[in-house]
Amino acid sequence: RSSHRFSSTFNYGWDKVDRRKEINDLTTKYPSSCELYRRILLLSLIDMLSKCAFPNEVKNRTRFVRLIDCYSDWKYKDYVSLSQLHCILIKKGVCQKLRSEIEKRINNLVKGEIYRPEKADVTIQELANFKCAKCEKLIDDARYSSLLWQMRNYALHEFRRVGKGMASISSNHSTPFLHEFQELNGSVSWELYIPGDVISQITQNSSHNLEQKFKTEARDPYDAFSYRSNWYP
Repeated sequence: RSSHRFSSTFNYGWDKVDRRKEINDLTTKYPSSCELYRRILLLSLIDMLSKCAFPNEVKNRTRFVRLIDCYSDWKYKDYVSLSQLHCILIKKGVCQKLRSEIEKRINNLVKGEIYRPEKADVTIQELANFKCAKCEKLIDDARYSSLLWQMRNYALHEFRRVGKGMASISSNHSTPFLHEFQELNGSVSWELYIPGDVISQITQNSSHNLEQKFKTEARDPYDAFSYRSNWYP
């Protein structure tokens, strides 16, 4: 039954699952007002693809992050944002040794510079010496894949972008970047910005790799979803 349904589904094309063309058409038609809408739709699409990939995983966050980790081929998925980890450690009041190390690195950043992840942040493997019962989860929370989950929550539930990162700071939107942000009162922070083009590429790669897996295994992506009168699972 599954194999037959799979064939029927893919006669219509994977684009019935992957709706990026519709999203791109929308943002091309209304470019000035749709960047937030584009993010919301792309992040929702990642949500849906994660349900196809891991139908037995009940936790949305676990599915979402796992999809990025397993299917996106994203170069930066295991990078850790030091600026965000610093914020987390201050809030939690733990891991002073790690916090001191991060503050030393942040203080070495040059004001006015725009940094790509390789120059400003570290991989999760580079923080292995700081992993402990208290720090390990907090480090993972600042990993780029996990930060996309936070971005998804702000976009879907509060209809806004997260953080103070600014798209206009750089014309190169092919990778995330870090830039300095100065408040009117003179206080300064370093802000991570993940462009919409990066989210689109993550979605494209995840969709392509997942499509190949489903075709190889002759599976129907719609088997992950229940169609019934009851709205509650």
